[in-house]
Amino acid sequence: MATYKFVARDLMTEKVVCVTPETSIHDLIKLLVKNQITGAPVVDREGALVGVVSKTDVVEYDGKTRKKAGESTNKSFYHETNGKLKKELDKLLKTKTFGKALVKDIMTTRVITAQTDDSIDRLAKIMHDKKIHRVVIREGEQVVGVVSTLDILHAVSTMGYGSSAFVTEEAILDLQERLEAAEKSIQSLRDILDTIHGEK
Repeated sequence: MATYKFVARDLMTEKVVCVTPETSIHDLIKLLVKNQITGAPVVDREGALVGVVSKTDVVEYDGKTRKKAGESTNKSFYHETNGKLKKELDKLLKTKTFGKALVKDIMTTRVITAQTDDSIDRLAKIMHDKKIHRVVIREGEQVVGVVSTLDILHAVSTMGYGSSAFVTEEAILDLQERLEAAEKSIQSLRDILDTIHGEK
């Protein structure tokens, strides 16, 4: 009997706060503060994913040149939030002039995503390889959820080796091998997270 494998749809947070390219930066900041998030997926009128926008994009925006954000994935959307978010964004509103700037002026169009049927192993590998802490989950072109390193850690912690779901020795060995690989990736992610928190 095959082991039960966690996939993205089992782990993801389904309630995802999204914005559109036409959302103003002022409204974006209010939304980030209200929901205590560092960024949001950007979707078009049909709900298709077209980018992500983050606190980093807001910080880097130059109102004088209307400079767009780069395509780097080293954006705060992909990392864990911190308690300083509201204070930082409030300061931005007081010190920067955004005028009529919209999300489409600052968003990043290259998005790191996974599909609903991607395994926990694949999710951990994506996060490890890209050095990020959350991934947008899509079904077709639609955003259906987000998976974070904490979601993966929670799943791993609930996978008991004595569970009736794993009924053969072969199945248990297979699970152990997959968990060891996932745990190595997750530990690397935790080290990165600790480093980021230590720098603040």
